[in-house]
Amino acid sequence: MRKFLLFPLLIISMFPVFGNDSSENDFDYFIPRSQNSFGGIGSVITPTARFSDDGEFTFGLSKELPYNRIYAKMQFMPWMEAVLKYTETTHYSYNNSFVQTWKDKGIDVKFRLLEEGKSNFGLLDESLIPELAVGINDIGGTGSYDSQYFVASKRISQKLDFTMGLGFGRLAGAEHINNPVEGILDSFSTYSPNGGTLNIGRWFSGPKAAFFGGFEYLTPIDNLTLKVEYDSTDYSNIINKPMYYDKNPQDIITIDSRINYALNYRLNIGTRDKLDFSIGSIHGNTIYANVAVHSNLNDPIRDKYTAPAENIINSNLIPYNRLPIEYKKYLTDSIMWQMSQVGFATHSIIFNGNELQAEISQGRFQKPVQAIDLAARILAKNSPNNIEKITVINIDQGIETFRASIDRDDFIRSVSRGPLDGTLLDINNRDVTLDDDSVTIENDWLYPNYNWSIRPHAIGTLQHQQKFYFWQMEALAHVGVSFTKNLHFYADYGINIKNNFEGYTYHIPDGQLYHVRQDRRLYLKGGESGIRRMHFDYLWEASNPNIKGRLSGGLLEWMYGGIGGEVLYMPGSHNWAIGLEAWWVKQRDFDQRFDFKDYETVTGFLNLYRDLPFYDMRFKMSAGKFLGKDTGVHLDLSRRFKNGGRVGGIVALTDCDSVCTGEGSFNKWIYFELPMDLFYVNRSTRSRTNYAWAPLTKDQGSKVEPGSLYSLMVNSTDEIESIRMKQKSYSIVKFLSGFGTTPKKN
Repeated sequence: MRKFLLFPLLIISMFPVFGNDSSENDFDYFIPRSQNSFGGIGSVITPTARFSDDGEFTFGLSKELPYNRIYAKMQFMPWMEAVLKYTETTHYSYNNSFVQTWKDKGIDVKFRLLEEGKSNFGLLDESLIPELAVGINDIGGTGSYDSQYFVASKRISQKLDFTMGLGFGRLAGAEHINNPVEGILDSFSTYSPNGGTLNIGRWFSGPKAAFFGGFEYLTPIDNLTLKVEYDSTDYSNIINKPMYYDKNPQDIITIDSRINYALNYRLNIGTRDKLDFSIGSIHGNTIYANVAVHSNLNDPIRDKYTAPAENIINSNLIPYNRLPIEYKKYLTDSIMWQMSQVGFATHSIIFNGNELQAEISQGRFQKPVQAIDLAARILAKNSPNNIEKITVINIDQGIETFRASIDRDDFIRSVSRGPLDGTLLDINNRDVTLDDDSVTIENDWLYPNYNWSIRPHAIGTLQHQQKFYFWQMEALAHVGVSFTKNLHFYADYGINIKNNFEGYTYHIPDGQLYHVRQDRRLYLKGGESGIRRMHFDYLWEASNPNIKGRLSGGLLEWMYGGIGGEVLYMPGSHNWAIGLEAWWVKQRDFDQRFDFKDYETVTGFLNLYRDLPFYDMRFKMSAGKFLGKDTGVHLDLSRRFKNGGRVGGIVALTDCDSVCTGEGSFNKWIYFELPMDLFYVNRSTRSRTNYAWAPLTKDQGSKVEPGSLYSLMVNSTDEIESIRMKQKSYSIVKFLSGFGTTPKKN
């Protein structure tokens, strides 16, 4: 183990011989951050130790015979890069089917060990320290592109960046030296007949290792760099595979040279977005091309609306209880009308001593502080002269998700200079109870409330045995009816516009569970147009406002109907929550109308949610019984970025083992959520879009998808900076103290 831990020092020790003539002021002038063929930050084929800016997302395509590749890269942490890639190998067939070419999916990760010039541990002069990273390619994959490496990169001058690394597995093709770490991780070896395991014992294995490296040079042409590398890759897997076309191995690929080179040009297409074009030569005989678009989820969204400075005069209106009956109605009707004119629905107006409260719902602003600002201006301008505090209460689907209070005089001073200073708000303070003489005026005109929309919706199935991608574009018609504040009806009907399902004729399900999800093809084919969901929701809040509940019944999602509900305990801090849910469900027929199949089950979970005090991360755990009647847990870790986007991954671990699960050994997903505000130019919205990707559709660890009460509760508060910044350490005493019968003050 000692030589494994000390090996990175071998890479570091090689850099002082190259020197360093860049001053501290030049240090940030040129740090290459373009992608290699696999999508990670690197040279042409090989990786470097460089990383993107935190939060950068990249999507790209690359081509070098016989490979075509599509990839997505996420700088998930400042020190962690993750790449999801699909590689098409054009010279042989997928599982010998001769229906399509071979497709291989994989996930690559790279971790920073040292940051250039900043971490010396007293071993070397700080100016000589390179960037040092370790990478693992094709985690949990088939092994076709399995490789690991240590790599270091160093600025040699203002325009030259040098890289050197040591590769294992597929990167050891040049076989320069005996593997210095062979056998160290053998004790972690695992085996699954269905693939999909980490198999740590395979990492850094093999009898040989090889050096790779090169440099990237910033040319005199702005944003144009030259990449030159020595490629140590082993290409024997191409030569040894059965041919898809009638060609000799040497006609597929020959290695005339291990020196590859490429030109990369970066086009800046906005403050947040960039486009990379690369073209070059590999193997001494093959053209290489790569194009990638970059965006950064940590770049804040531009505000579409900025509240102007406004001078609000003090009111001479007498207290509400002393107003004539006619003027009382005029005042509250006027407030509700003004709220509607700015896009807010008012549920009630509350006069509570010297405090004026309003319960509102809004979908106009992603940032709740903007909505609070606008609503509070209306309240401040219409408040009687005894009002000293203004409170805006946000209502989503009939339950309170947060409240914000502010001293009226402080508010008037703040908005006289422009937008409201959000730090003045007292968020989720429920210590103040309603006085005996308080007055609540309900909005009698609000219910029943109707809404509808029609929007385009895309559905897809990736990496199927028959075709790489099956897709459908539909028009999704949505209808919503709110009968009361708490009782709602929702229905979505998908109308097929276009698809390529005519070739979607078979799917080979595997595993030992009832096929609760693997019949996806039959639902897509049988219900090209159909009812995607149709159900009633009743949401309620207990006398203890930390406890919320929901009951739902109907066609809960496109594959299942049933009835059930959940109870959620969430303290006012919103940093953690615990919930319990249970559902009786029955499988819907494939045509997605009103018929059902015979399969039914009861599924339920104990859910724990915890915001972690670093990197805006959130951990969720669900333990219980799944749709396939297997039992176990979901582990979900995600990170929120500064523009409101969230990226995460889920692993399902149940009593259905790898043989029971089938191909892939266990179920896993990655997902992202993006605010639609990113794509709006002249107006803002609270709407969000989400997408989940699983390497395989499996039955193990599957849950019904009726929506989440927790997601509803945090949808707004996630966008309030002061709440997210109040991350506190966890303790059992603090946890138990939350279970009170009266509201607790933050």
